[in-house]
Amino acid sequence: MFTKVDSIQYIQLQNNLQIAYSETGHEHKECILFIHGLANYAGVWHWNIHHLKSKYRCIAIDLPGNGHSSRGDYPYTMPFYVFIIREFIKAMKLGKVHIMGHSMGGQIALHTAIHHGDEIGKLILSAPAGFEYYSPSDASLFKSAIALGNFLAMDEMQIAQSINTSFYAHPQIVKKIISDLQEIIAKNDRGQYRKMLENSIHSMLDEQVFQHLREIKNPVLCFFGENDQLIPNRFLHPQSPHEIGERACKEIANAQLITYPKTGHFVHIEQANEVNKEVLKFLGEG
Repeated sequence: MFTKVDSIQYIQLQNNLQIAYSETGHEHKECILFIHGLANYAGVWHWNIHHLKSKYRCIAIDLPGNGHSSRGDYPYTMPFYVFIIREFIKAMKLGKVHIMGHSMGGQIALHTAIHHGDEIGKLILSAPAGFEYYSPSDASLFKSAIALGNFLAMDEMQIAQSINTSFYAHPQIVKKIISDLQEIIAKNDRGQYRKMLENSIHSMLDEQVFQHLREIKNPVLCFFGENDQLIPNRFLHPQSPHEIGERACKEIANAQLITYPKTGHFVHIEQANEVNKEVLKFLGEG
C-alpha cells in the first residue's frame, strides 16, 4: 500500500508497520538505498541524492522509531533493522540495491552484507558504526555512561548539542537538520523515543560486526572525517578515525577508505561534492 504526502511516501510492511521514505531518480535505473544513523531521518541524504539522482534511483528511508516511520513496541535491534531493510526491498520490488549507510545505518548495512550479501550490491559507508571493536568491559562502561548521562533524554536541547558536535562547520545546514529533528521529536511520544535509543545503542554493542568483516564479499567504499567526535569513542579508543577505518578496511576483501580533514561525523554532508564524485566513480559512473 502506497500513500504520498508531499515529498514523503509511505509503505506498510508486516504488523501495520509503516516506513516513510523519499524517492527520486528514474525507476528503471540501479537503486541506491540510503540508511540514516541513530536518532536521525532520511533528510540527511538531501545533499547526496540531489547529485546522484541523475544517474540512480535514490530511495532514503526513515528507520522505525525515527523520522516519520512507525513508533511502537519494536525490538530496535540490529537484526530487527536488517529485517526491515530486507522487507522494504521486497515490498518495493527493488531487486539488488546498493546501500549507503551513515553511522548506525552503516552498521546495519554491514550486518546486511554479512548475513545477506548476495541480496545486495555495493556498500557505501559514511562514518560507520561497527568499525571499532568494544571488548565486554568497554561495552559495559559505555552502557553505564549512557545510562548515567543525559543522552537518552534526547530533548530539543540535547538534539541541538548532538548535531552541533557532529559537524565541523556548515552552520546553516546544522540549523536545518536541528529544526527538522526537533519538530519530529515534538510530535511523538518521548518514552518510545528513549526506548528506541537505548535498545539501538545496546544492540550496536551486543551485535558487533568487527569480528565478521572478513565475511563480507561485497565491494565497500568508506568515508570518515578526520575531526569526527563520535567515532571512534574518544575515551575508550583514543585513535584517529583514519586508524579505525584503515584497520577495519583491511579486514574486508574489497574495501577502500577515504578520509577528509576539517570534517566531522556527517562526512557525506560536509564533503558532499567530493563524496558524490567518489560514489559515482565507485559505482561505475565516474
